[in-house]
Amino acid sequence: MPRALARAKNEAHKNLKLDADFFNGMLSRRENGPEEYRDFDVYLMEKSVMPLLLQGLDALSRHVEKTTGKGRLDNRLPFNPLSWLAQYLLRNHPRHVKDHRTPMYERFSELANIERGRRCLLRRRNQIEEVWRELLEENDGVSLVKDDILSLFQRLDEKWYLEGALLEKVPQEFSAVGIINSDDGGTEGDEVSFDDFFLWFEGFVKNSDILRASAFIDAERRQVETEQKARKAEEDAARRARAMKEALEQRSELEEHFETVTADIYLNGDIARIMNKGAVIDGVEEKEGGPPLQGEHIALIRLMLGIWGCPVNDDTDGDVWNDSALAAWQQWLKARAIEAYRGVDKNTIRRLIDKDEFEEHLQRTYPVRDDEADDDYVKQVVEVRGFVEDEIDILVEAVDEDTGELLHLTLAENEVEALKERLATATATMPVLALADRVSGRVVSVMPSTPR
Repeated sequence: MPRALARAKNEAHKNLKLDADFFNGMLSRRENGPEEYRDFDVYLMEKSVMPLLLQGLDALSRHVEKTTGKGRLDNRLPFNPLSWLAQYLLRNHPRHVKDHRTPMYERFSELANIERGRRCLLRRRNQIEEVWRELLEENDGVSLVKDDILSLFQRLDEKWYLEGALLEKVPQEFSAVGIINSDDGGTEGDEVSFDDFFLWFEGFVKNSDILRASAFIDAERRQVETEQKARKAEEDAARRARAMKEALEQRSELEEHFETVTADIYLNGDIARIMNKGAVIDGVEEKEGGPPLQGEHIALIRLMLGIWGCPVNDDTDGDVWNDSALAAWQQWLKARAIEAYRGVDKNTIRRLIDKDEFEEHLQRTYPVRDDEADDDYVKQVVEVRGFVEDEIDILVEAVDEDTGELLHLTLAENEVEALKERLATATATMPVLALADRVSGRVVSVMPSTPR
């Protein structure tokens, strides 16, 4: 009995002809009405609702025919056709039942994927026409010819993030494709209007498996990821620019403060005793013949320690050399790799007001570039013309290679002799070029000789 029942089910399934023709016959392809209902016909086939319902109705009719006898239902048995059909649908739902019909349901799901892809392509007519018009503008408004159609598909493939999936399915040569030009009485020609092209394209899409719905879903995911990466890159660039701007402003402010305090230090008599006569501040108790531990010179040293990033943390007036000032001094010594017990003497004072060393400290503390930033934002190539007399710094005169602006830049003492030798042999075709930091106004490095 079970074998006979199975054969009967198979025969009934075969007689229903649930195949691709049935699938296509059930599609309405209606584009009017609310957008959310346009593909409802595909949904009903994709979820196997229509084929299962058809099978249920067929089974219901055979059940009724079997139980009616002489054309009427057996009144002794209560029978509700709607309940019977509902039970059949529940018992035979393809999500829960795997039998001889499973391949058919899978085929319908595949056909639905293909149909969704076709509709997705044809609904993008406006986008296709937009790219068509772009090609027309690039062609100075002259009509497109068949040879231009492949370029159209290439741009569409890129625009839709399909990664070549569209190009793989369209003809690679359109000279022999039968696109009819309606303007010349139905004869074939090389010039093609958009309406004639799209008429051919509709037929090509409806009769081909070009792109399935899953291809567009994957493309939309790639597009979202690409746009997210682009936004992140833009945000990162803006964040780096803000950080760089803040660092430049901080550096500029500290450099200006450093210059001012350095000038005052050179003019202070007590500090002159330390730098020129061997006086030393050692500890927090005054030594006989040593510098006083309160006064303007102490205030200047404390200010300079703060500029170096080693502020004195106390509540005094700021002109006393106390334990807090000594702790800040020892912090500065440690950062310079100098013995922590070293006092304020001529060598440490000179290190304290060394502009080159301070610039290096600023570059480390407030970096204004990273691997992703444009080096030209901070650095520029200049042509060094000669030295400029200055009582405090070693200055060189240079010209910006791009703008022609005349610049005065500081130079490290250890590079003076090498630069003098280079300037002595410089010519118009072999100038002395250097890389300058336009923020700090100093020569970073002298570049190797390169003829123009």
